[in-house]
Amino acid sequence: MPDEPAPAAPEPAPPRRPRRPAARSVRPTDIAAVVRVLSALQVHLLSGDLPPQLTSSLGRHLVTAGLLEAGATPADVLLALDDLAARLRSGGEAPEVSGETRHLVGFVTREQADAFAAGAARRAGDEVTGPVAAEEGRWVDEVQWQVTVRVTEPPMSPAFDARIAGLHALADGLHGHLGGWEA
Repeated sequence: MPDEPAPAAPEPAPPRRPRRPAARSVRPTDIAAVVRVLSALQVHLLSGDLPPQLTSSLGRHLVTAGLLEAGATPADVLLALDDLAARLRSGGEAPEVSGETRHLVGFVTREQADAFAAGAARRAGDEVTGPVAAEEGRWVDEVQWQVTVRVTEPPMSPAFDARIAGLHALADGLHGHLGGWEA
């Protein structure tokens, strides 16, 4: 038999990404990031931007985690997300239930924040706190000032939707950034 050439060496395996340690502690910045994601989901759910399939999927995951009862409405999903964010912010303590919501709006300049606070205070039923220096870790971009507006209408009711639409319009007119809400 003639000499056969030696078989070619197999291609080397692509380099593997180094494995991260399996057990890592959760950093405060991790919790802050998750809270911001939950706040963004809440804002989009409130404004009707989330497709019904995504809202249903969120609800199913919350049911599986034991944070929500089966058959929950989008308003229940919204409140469950807020409760979860509040527990994360408070280190696991159960959040207080007040029957009201507080909406946070951030601004780059004090003048924008003052104008928003004055406009929101003129509206019947809106209790306004601030402007105050922006809470560290809550905001993205260059937000330096935040205003909190207390709303007493039940979430996702027509009166609530109208109140929030007015706040959004006022904030948008002053280049405000919605920072989520708390129950």
